[in-house]
Amino acid sequence: MEDPRLKEKDLTEIFGLSKGTISKILNYHKEMSKETIRKLSQYFRLSQNVFNRPYNLVAVQEEKYHTKNNN
Repeated sequence: MEDPRLKEKDLTEIFGLSKGTISKILNYHKEMSKETIRKLSQYFRLSQNVFNRPYNLVAVQEEKYHTKNNN
């Protein structure tokens, strides 16, 4: 999304996902599905491995913070 010409709206059309789902993915609230990774790979002509790397979701990070501070 660092390419200024590519907007969230463009991603909804490319991947057939709702604006809300795209927003959740971009803000680390939802993981990308295998199908989304395949479509990204095809669209950008890159290996699926580029998009299939582990990353922490915001909810998981918040849960770890609350668990740590409650113990």
